[in-house]
Amino acid sequence: MYELTPLRYLHTIHAAPECERLRHIYTDVFGGITFHESYYPPEDRDAALIYVADHMIEVMSPRHVDDMSFMYARYLAKAGPGYHSISFRVADVPLARARCDELGVLINTEGPGLIFLHPKSTGGLIMELTDHMMPNDPWDLPNWRRDWAVGRADRPHALAHIVCAPRYPEAAVRFLVQALGGTALTPHAVDWPERATATRVDVADITLVVLDPADKEVGPLARFANGTNGGVYALAWSLADPEAAARRFADNHTASLPAQSLGAGSGYTHEVVLDGARHWFVAD
Repeated sequence: MYELTPLRYLHTIHAAPECERLRHIYTDVFGGITFHESYYPPEDRDAALIYVADHMIEVMSPRHVDDMSFMYARYLAKAGPGYHSISFRVADVPLARARCDELGVLINTEGPGLIFLHPKSTGGLIMELTDHMMPNDPWDLPNWRRDWAVGRADRPHALAHIVCAPRYPEAAVRFLVQALGGTALTPHAVDWPERATATRVDVADITLVVLDPADKEVGPLARFANGTNGGVYALAWSLADPEAAARRFADNHTASLPAQSLGAGSGYTHEVVLDGARHWFVAD
């Protein structure tokens, strides 16, 4: 029987009004590398594929943000900028599609070599399964090293984990474990960004931390979970010197991104918000 267990985590999509601006910031400030750019006429959508350390971010933007005749412009107008979705690579999409049917997992949209799972089946996470090989992806080269960014103290050298605040956290954890073959660790209490239960789930080569706020109606996590979003709340980056990174992010030649210092009990050192997308620093 074919299982949905992914081969690897592929990318996180960041939806924003200006693809080129974000490409420069992720490259020049975060220290990433851009390896592919494209324009997709049916959706009037620009995209750039970027590795920040070992994590691929796909920046997407409508070329004409005010043209509501295109789906992506409508999505951005409704949801605003931020993380759109997460993507896993599977071995065979038609078999994955058939397995979803067997499990009762609803499909939102599908195309050649990809399916987007309906958030009703994933606990609120917008998730893509694909068997695509990304164009020019350095990961697929025989000499690719995930630790290529190690040694630059003031820029991310690895993704620590993805922080998720989906609408239905328990259902999201259950889907990640039961459908995708993930491993969940014992939930624990956190106090930042508000009181919540955090559950770490390891899926393929990625770690997701699912937050379940104590207050389901009031607070930043509740407001996020109850809004229009893909369920990704923040990307947490490992840095050798977060203070140096905070200075670099605030003062560089490309964009000033003030890094807010966080309390010692948060587990993170700084927060940067870039076009609706939260980036948290983790000290090694």
